[in-house]
Amino acid sequence: MNESSIPKLISSEMAMLWNTYVADTGAVCCIQHYINTYEDPDVLPVLEYALSIARDHIEDIRSLFKKENFPVPNGFNENDWSKDAPKLFSDVTYLRFMHHLGRTGLNAYSLAKSVSARRDVRSLFKKYYEQTENLFDMASDAMEEKGYFIRSPYINYPQKVKYVTDYHFLGGLVGKKRQLLAIEIAHLGTNIEIANIAKTMLLAYSQVAKQKEISNYFKKGYDMSMEHVEYFLNVLKNDDVAYPSTWDGSLTDSTISPFSDRLMMFQIASITAVGVMDFGIAIGASVRKDLAIRYAKMMAEVGGYAEEGAKIMIDNGWLEKPPQSLDREELRKK
Repeated sequence: MNESSIPKLISSEMAMLWNTYVADTGAVCCIQHYINTYEDPDVLPVLEYALSIARDHIEDIRSLFKKENFPVPNGFNENDWSKDAPKLFSDVTYLRFMHHLGRTGLNAYSLAKSVSARRDVRSLFKKYYEQTENLFDMASDAMEEKGYFIRSPYINYPQKVKYVTDYHFLGGLVGKKRQLLAIEIAHLGTNIEIANIAKTMLLAYSQVAKQKEISNYFKKGYDMSMEHVEYFLNVLKNDDVAYPSTWDGSLTDSTISPFSDRLMMFQIASITAVGVMDFGIAIGASVRKDLAIRYAKMMAEVGGYAEEGAKIMIDNGWLEKPPQSLDREELRKK
C-alpha cells in the first residue's frame, strides 16, 4: 500500500493517539523529577526505561501527526516541572507509580489496538503494549525482590466442582452476605491498590499546590480515597479474608512543588478516570448486589469529583480540547 492510498485516521485512532501523546508528555515531566531525586540504585533502571518508552511514543506520534497534517497537541513540557525541586515521594512510591503506569498502559494499548483500523497504527499500539508489558514486569520484579509487592489475598482451593442452587448466591442488601467470590476479592484488591496510589498522590499534591483552591481540591480527593480504602478493607475483614498491610506511601516534608498545578491536575484527572473504569469493570464482575450498588455509588461520586476538577482546569485555561466531531448546527448557522 503506497502512502497516497492510506486512509485517513478514524475517530478512535485519533482519540487513542492524542490521549497517548498528551499522557506521555506529562509522564516525561514526572519521571525526570523521579530520576533527579531517586536514592535506591535498583529503582533507576525502571525509571530510565519508562522515560525512554514515553519519549519514543512522543516522537512516533508527533511524526505521524505531522504526516497527517493533524495539529500536534501542546501537552506538557519543561515548564511543567522543576529541575531543582527536592524529593517529594519515597523510592518505594516511584516503583508503585511505575507499576501503576505499566498496568494502565496494558489496558489502554490493548483497547487502542482493538479499535484501530490502519495497519501502521495497529503496529504502533502493538509496540507500545510490548514496551509497557516490559515496564510492568520490571517494576513487578523490582518490588518482589525488595519485598514491596502486595499480592491479592489468598483463599483456599475449592475441593470439588459445585453448582449454585440458591438465590442467596446473588446476595441481598440486608442480613448476612454470602462469602466473596475469588473474582470479587480480586477486584476489591485492585481497587484498594488504585485508591492507595491516588491517596498518596493527592496528599502530596495538596501539600505543594500553589493555588489554595487546588490544594483544597486535592485534600477533598484524599479524604474520598481514604473512605474507599476503608470500605474495601472492611468488606474483606467482614468476610474473614486477610489482606496484606498497605504499602509505604511516605512523603517528605517538602512544600516545594516539582510540578506545575496544571500537570498535577492532569495526573489526578488521569487516575480518577482509571478509578471510574475499574469500578465499572468491578460492577460487571460482582454478583453480590451490595458490592455492585456500592461500586455504582462510588463511580458517581468519583465522576462528580472529576467534573469539579475539569471545571477548575477550564477556569484556569488548562484543559486542552481533544479531537471532536463537527457541530453541524453551528456550521449551518454560519
